[in-house]
Amino acid sequence: MEGTTATLSGSLAARVLSLTDINPYRCYQCKKCSTGCPVAEFADFHPAQIMRAVQLGDESMTVDSRFIWLCTGCQTCTARCPQNIDVAGVMDELKIIAREEGRVRTDMPFANVLEFNYRSFRRWGRLYEVGFIARTLLARPKAALEYLGLGPKMMRKGKIGLFPGTGDRAQMRRMMRAVEAAEKVRRAEARKAAEGRPPGALGGNA
Repeated sequence: MEGTTATLSGSLAARVLSLTDINPYRCYQCKKCSTGCPVAEFADFHPAQIMRAVQLGDESMTVDSRFIWLCTGCQTCTARCPQNIDVAGVMDELKIIAREEGRVRTDMPFANVLEFNYRSFRRWGRLYEVGFIARTLLARPKAALEYLGLGPKMMRKGKIGLFPGTGDRAQMRRMMRAVEAAEKVRRAEARKAAEGRPPGALGGNA
């Protein structure tokens, strides 16, 4: 039987620490995060496995996993951790790494939710709810039936508008450009600093 071999390193854990100030090596696999996770049973891995894979630098189990895109960010894992590790924050960072490296899974329809939000803010200066919903439904058209009754009710109550409102679009774009430039430099520095680290090695920040 053919097996798979993973090349393990500490670079992934070092990147997570550098960019989030969260030390993945503090996890000792008590699995309280996994037993409380509401979506673990629907994913390929559970939070404790993801944390261990981050420690080992296994990107196929972390950056490429289904779990990070099923994670709702409910913070249950973070609240239950006896080591006070922000496990949900680690999942968020793995999503960012997947996106910047072009490794977003195509079989996860909600993976582009944050990207849709970002584009809406950049274009209109605020979130355009109807446009956001329409774009997400393009990836899962069968779900459109769920909105046929709910959408009109929300419009009648003024919860959402058919047409986009506008905020200060010029200011929003200036702010986003400044953040993007700073973030690009910060992430490049973190990636360079993390290269070649063996598992368990986080330097003076551990």
